[in-house]
Amino acid sequence: MKKKVVAIGMFDGVHLGHQRVLKTAVDYARNYNSETVVLTFDNIPKKQSGVLSTLTEKTHLIKLQGIKKVRVLPFNKIKNLIPENFLKLYLKNCFCIVIGYDFRFGKGRCGSVKTIKKFCPKVIIATPVRYKNKIISSTLIKKELLGGKIEKVNRMLGQNYTFEGKVIKGLGLGKKLGFPTANLSVKKEKLLPEGIFTSKVKIGKKKYHSITYIGGRPTLGLSAKTVEVYILGFDGRLYGKKISVELLSKIRNDKKFLSVKKLAQRIRNDLKITRRYFEK
Repeated sequence: MKKKVVAIGMFDGVHLGHQRVLKTAVDYARNYNSETVVLTFDNIPKKQSGVLSTLTEKTHLIKLQGIKKVRVLPFNKIKNLIPENFLKLYLKNCFCIVIGYDFRFGKGRCGSVKTIKKFCPKVIIATPVRYKNKIISSTLIKKELLGGKIEKVNRMLGQNYTFEGKVIKGLGLGKKLGFPTANLSVKKEKLLPEGIFTSKVKIGKKKYHSITYIGGRPTLGLSAKTVEVYILGFDGRLYGKKISVELLSKIRNDKKFLSVKKLAQRIRNDLKITRRYFEK
């Protein structure tokens, strides 16, 4: 039976800092002919709003780092465990444990590196990754995402911010205006910024240039958040299909226009900006 090197963390977004933790675990395991296992959690603490990656996305992104085994623990069941009990239950017989610089665990986040060292002889703390002198963290990325700083978010993630959605029937206004859009149903926990964005859409194995709207459609007097994508150069039926959207840059904030005609004029301008973006 191979010895185990375990990387532990929430890994929301699997950003460049998380990737360093995972790479450290993979490299150490390779040097000692060991197996890498990732221990993560199924949801985030309630005080944090929304996720950068759903559980399916997170598992996929972790495996892209060369890890085959991902074990998901139910956060609500383990959040009140004292650190020693958590270690006894889930980290027995570990050869090495790899964590991020700020990792805390157990009830009240009172578990530390000192606690782990009582159970495991080798603990590696991965150094933080910085972007423009700031330590990359899920909290920082969420703040920048909601502020519309998409390019900055993508650099810190090490990949484009992506979400998946099922194409559902919308109001059909886009079609009437000459811009038929795909309306998406996206998981509620997925954090989405509001505004109009240049984007790419993946349908099956093919990617298309696109423009994405995320907002409440104030010109129509509505408020519930909707996600609509206009796909350049695509003509086909998408109802019921799952597609994924990569956000590339923000064009502008959402706003209420005086009329639907004024909205249509602005959309035409947004499309010009989008085409110029891809021509570059």
